[in-house]
Amino acid sequence: MKIQLIRVIFLKYLIKGLVAMVGLYIFARKNVMRNFRVIKAIPVVILAVFLMTGFSGCKKVKDTIEAAWEGYWAGVFDLGDGWQIELSGDRATYVTAGISKTGTNVGDSFAIGMELVGNNKWKGNIRDKNGFGFLVRGTAEIVNNKLVITPDGAAPYTLNKGVKNTGSSGGGTGTNAQTLLNEKVDGKRGDQKIYKVTIPTGVKVLEVRTTEVAGTYYYNLADLFVSKGVDPTVKLLPTYSWTADKASVNPNREDDVVVFQNPAAGVYHIMLYGYNSDFTSQLVVKIEK
Repeated sequence: MKIQLIRVIFLKYLIKGLVAMVGLYIFARKNVMRNFRVIKAIPVVILAVFLMTGFSGCKKVKDTIEAAWEGYWAGVFDLGDGWQIELSGDRATYVTAGISKTGTNVGDSFAIGMELVGNNKWKGNIRDKNGFGFLVRGTAEIVNNKLVITPDGAAPYTLNKGVKNTGSSGGGTGTNAQTLLNEKVDGKRGDQKIYKVTIPTGVKVLEVRTTEVAGTYYYNLADLFVSKGVDPTVKLLPTYSWTADKASVNPNREDDVVVFQNPAAGVYHIMLYGYNSDFTSQLVVKIEK
């Protein structure tokens, strides 16, 4: 899509330059009897016009190309409630999970089949209901570092430009969150790594997350379980099952997240379990009052 847009822009300004040159030549021929010296001046004038048109056109082409690249379908945007999406190619995907949403998981499609239809505007299949509904036809437009989503026949909603959460900030908690635990955890297949955190009174949100941190080795394949007051437990027979207040068992290396709203004060037991693989995960626990 980038290459096609650049070609169209280049041809547009090239044609404008050629039209200007031809027009000047015709004008000079019509007035040749009035002043023979015009003939001699034609090559010089045409060259001057070509150079001026060319250089100004190149600047416009450069500026337009830069604007097109700035508005290209890419980037991370905050959806709300700790969720983030990332734009890439002709689609957008949920890349960070926040407060649990029924039927929504990291790796699911937020938008698919997006095609450029205007200046920084795309058309395709996008989620309705503020980003957590069904895929429906609609438009997406990038305006001032905001992504404006307009499902067909429904009210628009807006996402702010964000930075992909890697476990150091964000999540189901907000910008005023307090970090209680931020530790790298290694385990073998079958290992159960237990951590305990004390939650005080007056907490509005408790978020427990396993993630990977960019720049170092991680392999976030641990399943995450949390219970208040007791250790979570798992069973492998007759089927894989567990006893826990909350659990997150995503099959791949995406973040596992559990969120408690208005959690009761007390000690919470967190278990990272290597169900079928070794793992290296960053365990992050945050609260917000």
